[in-house]
Amino acid sequence: MNATLSQDGTPMSRRGGGHASQADAAAPSTVAQAAAQRFAARRRAEELSIELARHGISADVHELASGRAAVSIYYGLVAFTDGQEIRWTSPKPSRRGRPVDVAEATMAAAVDRLVHDYRILRSRPLNDMLGRELPLLADVLVADHVVPR
Repeated sequence: MNATLSQDGTPMSRRGGGHASQADAAAPSTVAQAAAQRFAARRRAEELSIELARHGISADVHELASGRAAVSIYYGLVAFTDGQEIRWTSPKPSRRGRPVDVAEATMAAAVDRLVHDYRILRSRPLNDMLGRELPLLADVLVADHVVPR
């Protein structure tokens, strides 16, 4: 944002010529915070992908417009991170047969559980997974829109 300066050097708002509002002054830090959060999410997702590769699991990392990052691991297994927590829907249903949302704060715990969930999915025929409530990467990308490069 290019702010116009008054004679005393303080920023002026674009409309009306008065001094800049707090929102105008906060805008650069908000943009910087969003960029930092996006970077943290991407970095955490790439770390997860590297850790999964150590277990023989390849995964793709995708930046989302929301500032989060998605890690596509297998059909029905997509993890998300905001740079701190790693979240996904487990293929192992709850006692009531409903999907279970998982959140892990540590990389080690997330990797252990994701490797376990990956093995569960790999043991199932793909035909059995069609129509389930597990997320697909395409659904995520359509809903959240990938950040254009």
